[in-house]
Formats: sequence, structure tokens, C-alpha cells
Amino acid sequence: MNAVLLIDKPEGKTSHETVMEVKRLTGADKIGHSGTLDRFASGLLIHCTGPSTKLARFLLEDDKTYTGTMRLGKSTDTHDREGAVIEEKPVCAVTREEIMDAAGRFKGKILQVPPRFSALKINGKRASDRARDGESVELAGRMVTIYEFGIYDIDLDAARFRFQVRCSKGTYIRSIARDMGRILGTGAYLEALRRTGSGLFSIDQAVTISTLNDYLGGAPVNKSFIVRPIEALKNYGMIVVTESSRRRILNGACFDIEGAVKIIDKGEKLFIIADEDQNLIAIAEMDIKKWQIKYLNVFK
Repeated sequence: MNAVLLIDKPEGKTSHETVMEVKRLTGADKIGHSGTLDRFASGLLIHCTGPSTKLARFLLEDDKTYTGTMRLGKSTDTHDREGAVIEEKPVCAVTREEIMDAAGRFKGKILQVPPRFSALKINGKRASDRARDGESVELAGRMVTIYEFGIYDIDLDAARFRFQVRCSKGTYIRSIARDMGRILGTGAYLEALRRTGSGLFSIDQAVTISTLNDYLGGAPVNKSFIVRPIEALKNYGMIVVTESSRRRILNGACFDIEGAVKIIDKGEKLFIIADEDQNLIAIAEMDIKKWQIKYLNVFK
């Protein structure tokens, strides 16, 4: 199999467990994904199978969209509902306006400190493993971008609210919950999280593991969850080449501009290179004006 599969990861499974289940069902020799979801979270997990595993690192760069619930009044060591409660504070004085004002502080580029319980590695060991072993974990802040942070369904009696976030790669929604709690002075943790979008793709296109199994068994299923490799990167510029240029690329050689049948320049350095049958041949960094080519991946 050589495709990108859009899977709706269920709550209670790790991303790795979900990937292994998809690999078992499809029989794919290689499989990867483009962005981890925590065990308690659900939603869009993009799987890259076979040669398409080379696409994962590019899809990982895409912006993500999430919906979920944050709970005020308690802080946990993991900043989500699965962690141990480490502090409780009253929330009776918090107003809707204060919650909205606090959310407004997360718009644009912000410096965010990742959770101690995360997959980030410190000297080759996961921060979460160090934290569980009782080690002191200090993670440096890093710049992320919050494009949208919408708050709705504020329930002051239940001390919770729902949200939608669109953010850059590497953003920890658990850290946003932690920092919202600090700003409001109440503490907070992430109660629920669902990834609803990643780059070009929406959760509406995804299928559950059960539906994938039905499809592989011959059941009639909408195939929008199966994406051709070239379609997965259609936000990039594209160059369609002749057969002779295709052979040159597969041998690692550059090709002349005369070998380009069509050029779609989207103003970025990254381009996909395809043959005239719309099969993906390579991903490259290109300087179109100087016709300089640097292959990042070649699909043989």
C-alpha cells in the first residue's frame, strides 16, 4: 500500500497503538504518522503507508486545529485529566469576561513551555520518563503561533468551558490550559481534546479503525479517507515533467527547464515533482528563477 490514510483515533489508545492496529489491518510494510495525539485525546491522526512514509515529516509541519474542554479550579501534574491533582483553588470569583480576556493573551506568536510529561527528549531520554522517575525536568520555552483561540459554552457553575484552537506545529494544548489557569489564578487542566484538522485535511474525511476494517473487508465506504501521495501535498508548488526528466530524477540527476511540462509556482521553495500521469516522483527545494534544484525525497 502506498497512500495517506486519515484515521479517527479513539480515546484511550496511544498514537503508536493506533498506528500498529492500522498496520496490522492493512498489511503495510511501513507506516508512520504526522503528529502524536495523547492517549486521552481523539481525532485526526494522519497515517502514511509504504513509500508515503517519506511524506510524514512534511505533513508534520502543517497547522493543527483542536476542540476540547478546559476545567478550572484544579491543576494536575500532566496538565490534563489523567494526571494527579497537585493544587485546588476556588473559582467562584472568575467571570466570563476574565476568561475571554485571558484567552486573548494567547493570540499570535507566544513563548510556550512544554509540559514536563511530554515526548520531548532530554539527552536522549523522554521528558515524561524522567518526570516519572522523579527527576527534575526543566524544558526551555519555544515559540509557537496561535492563529485562533475561540472560547464558547462557558459554564461557571461547572467551572469549565469549551474551546477551539488553530495553531502551529509543536503547540501543546495542555500547556495552554496550564497557562490559562495561572492567568486566572484558579489553576486549570485539559479535560477533553479532539484534533479536528491538520493542514489540508479535516476530521470529516477520517474513518474509525472499525470502519477501516469494514472497508478492507469489502463493505461500501466513502473513500475520502484514502489520499494519493500527490494530493497530500497539493498546497506545495508543482512541476510536471517529461518521461526523460523523470528518469533523470530517479537517477538523482537534475533536469533542465525544457523538461518541465507545467510549473505551478505558489511562492514557496518546496515543490512536488510529478509525471504526466500525476504520480509523485520527488519533493524538492527549488529556486525557479535560477533553476536550482535540491531533492529532499525521491520516490522510486
